[in-house]
Amino acid sequence: MSPHLFLQRAEKVLTRRLFMKALGAGMTVPAALRFSRMATAAPTAGAKRFMVFYTPHGTAPEHFEPRLVGGDRTNFDLDKTNVSILGPLQPYKQYLNYYPGLQYLGAADTHDGIVNCLTGSMAKDTTTPRISVEHAIAKAKGVKPLILGACSHQPYGLDHNGMLFWDGTSAVDPQKSPAKAFDSLFAGSGNTSSGTGNVDAQLQSDLLAFTSAEVQGLKGTLNGLTREQNKLQAHLNALDSLKSTGGGGGMMPQSSCSSKPTLPTVEMVRKASAGNVPDPSGGNDWFYQAANFPLILQAQLELAAQAIICNAAPVVGLMSMYATCDFDFSFAGAPGSHHNTLSHKNPEAASGAQYNSPISVDNLNPSTRMAFATAQKWFTTQLVKYLVSVLATTDDPTAPGTKVLDNTLILWTSEIGDGADHNRASEILYPQTPASLPLITIGKCGGAIKSGQVVPSAVDPDKQKVAASDRPASDLYLTLAKAMGAGSVTFPGQTGVISEVLS
Repeated sequence: MSPHLFLQRAEKVLTRRLFMKALGAGMTVPAALRFSRMATAAPTAGAKRFMVFYTPHGTAPEHFEPRLVGGDRTNFDLDKTNVSILGPLQPYKQYLNYYPGLQYLGAADTHDGIVNCLTGSMAKDTTTPRISVEHAIAKAKGVKPLILGACSHQPYGLDHNGMLFWDGTSAVDPQKSPAKAFDSLFAGSGNTSSGTGNVDAQLQSDLLAFTSAEVQGLKGTLNGLTREQNKLQAHLNALDSLKSTGGGGGMMPQSSCSSKPTLPTVEMVRKASAGNVPDPSGGNDWFYQAANFPLILQAQLELAAQAIICNAAPVVGLMSMYATCDFDFSFAGAPGSHHNTLSHKNPEAASGAQYNSPISVDNLNPSTRMAFATAQKWFTTQLVKYLVSVLATTDDPTAPGTKVLDNTLILWTSEIGDGADHNRASEILYPQTPASLPLITIGKCGGAIKSGQVVPSAVDPDKQKVAASDRPASDLYLTLAKAMGAGSVTFPGQTGVISEVLS
């Protein structure tokens, strides 16, 4: 018998043996069939997801820059820079890349550059067609992006301060109600989480009832009869690990979303905003009250996380506030209007810092802009609590043995760099402080991204800006698109992918 025919016969025997064994252990017929067929199925790559998270008004570099350890760009701390805006991401730094040394192209100045910052466009007007990175990736992948905005424009409508996302023709008005977005996104979901309509969920439920000895027996049946790494092997390894560690109370994440997920913060917004009537003045519109903003953003992050987990929206854009939004951030422990008071606070030199001091964020007095840094750190805290930590601890239903964040890529950005300086290109502030655009990615994109690094950049102190032709942010977007499998995507002004980032 040829090796090929022998393998086919062995696979049939193994499939039948595992099916009978699963039935004997009490597994339902549909789940047992799924279980046995996975034995000879090669593992597939997890579905890749992409998200843009935008926060306005830049940052304060003396509270933002990662601290390299011994000059090693793969060994850094996010929680050792004064207030440490990036501090909440420290437990997830292996997923993070920071991209200093880039610039936004285009003629638009300061906050007006929001119309170009995700597109690479160099047009200053708001009528020239553009396409932003999330829509470009979604179009190449043949999916519709989920676009959310907690307070993404003025109550009277979309103006240039809110034109962040572009679909190739015009600016996109984000959905401000997470409840409406939830209803639209999960309209086709059923109301049950078991039975033949959700075999994967039933499979995990049945597997959870197996004892550790039964799991080891199933793994033993696989040994030597099929490929070492297959879908069933990955499931069993994950289940064995879960049981040996206690598994957080014995619950396994649901492997599909044929049932509507329960999102408590979204439901809080639904209840609180019931009966809301849009008000162009903003005075009576629930969605434009500063007091409601934290809950709205939290609900949208909660929704985005579930949409990504379920792969119900593999491309997401979330705009926290529009450029020049002036909410009072007392709720975050930073009293003052976010735009005019907090972000416009000018930095002050630290004691002893001079024009010829070695380039360092320590050349600025950390107490001067502590309130602004506290406000920006609040955004990081929300992102981590409602999205990053959830994705990092949830098994990916599309790729057993991995977490959702392993197969996701989150781009976090703003329309400017330093909040007071309003720079749109990396430069050196006086006294000798590096100020780069806050461009961060979080996630491994299915292994396509080399994460856990501060990406090398060249800064020329004499020119007070980036050397090597001021590398455009378009190169980053090109790189992310390629990692997402959208290799046909291009952006204005691009010069090439960032080779240090692609695996």
